[in-house]
Amino acid sequence: MTEKTVHNAVMVEETMLVLDVKSGGHYLDGTLGGGTHTEELLKRSKPDGHVISLDVDRSALARATERFATYGDRWKGVEANFRHLASVAEQENLALLDGILLDVGLSSDELENSSLGISFQKDGPLDMRLGPKSNDDGLTAAEVINSWTQQDLETVIRTFGEERYARRIAAQIVKARKSARIIRTLELVSVIRSVVPHTYEGGRIHFATRTFQALRIVVNDELQALKDAIRGAQTVLKPGGHLAILTFHSLEDRIVKLAFTGTEAWEPITKKPMMASEEETKENPRSRTAKLRAAIKK
Repeated sequence: MTEKTVHNAVMVEETMLVLDVKSGGHYLDGTLGGGTHTEELLKRSKPDGHVISLDVDRSALARATERFATYGDRWKGVEANFRHLASVAEQENLALLDGILLDVGLSSDELENSSLGISFQKDGPLDMRLGPKSNDDGLTAAEVINSWTQQDLETVIRTFGEERYARRIAAQIVKARKSARIIRTLELVSVIRSVVPHTYEGGRIHFATRTFQALRIVVNDELQALKDAIRGAQTVLKPGGHLAILTFHSLEDRIVKLAFTGTEAWEPITKKPMMASEEETKENPRSRTAKLRAAIKK
C-alpha cells in the first residue's frame, strides 16, 4: 500500500464554486498533488463526469491510482507537466473541457520528501526537480549552483526569489564552491546563513526561503510552464469553460492576472483574487498566501 498524503488542499470550496462543476462535465486537474481537488471534481461531476489529473510526482500518481480505483474509467492520472495539458487532453479525447484547475503551489508531500531537495529544513541532494518530467533538459539545482556564473546566480536569486541579498549570496556561493562542490541542501543553507543578517526579514521567514524558491522555479521552469498551461487551456476549454488557478507568490499571481486581463480571450470571474477565509488560515497556515483567480473562456 502506498503512503498516505500529508497535504491539505487550499480553498477547495472556493475552487469548486468558480469552476461551476456540473454533473457529466469533463475536467482536468493540472496539479494532482494530494488529490483533494480531483476527488471533489469527481464527486461533483457524478454520475458520469470525467476527470484527468496530471502530475510529475510519481508517488502522487501512485497514491491517486489506489485512492480513485472505485471511480473506474471516470478518472485517469497522467505523468506530465501541466504545461502539456492541451496535448494530454487531446490524447485522452477530453477536449473540449468544461473546466481546468491549476494549484501551482508546492504540496506538503513534496516538502516532506527530502530526496527532492526542495526543503531547506531537511538534508537532501540539491536536485529540486519535482519529478523526472519536471523539465525537458534534466537541469538540477546542483548544476545551477556549481556551474552558473556569479552574475547569473545573482540575477536568478534576485528575479525569482525577490531576495534583497542576492549579490552577497551569489558571491558566497561562488567562493564556497571553489573549495568543494555544493551538493546537499543543508550545505547551501550554511552558505546562505554565513552572509545574511541574523535579523533576516525580522524572523518572518527562513533566511533560505527566497533562494530556494528561486532555484526551484528555475530548475522546474515554473513561470514559463504556467504561461504555457494558460495558453493550452485556451485551446482545450470549450467556449464558456472555466479556468481556475491557485497561486502562492507574487510572480505567479502577476502572470495569471495579466493573462486574464491582458487579452480578449478571457472574462475574469472576479476583479480581485479570492483569498482563504480567516478560519482556513488558522487551520492551514499555508493558505495565507494563496490567491485564487478564475476566468471564463469567451
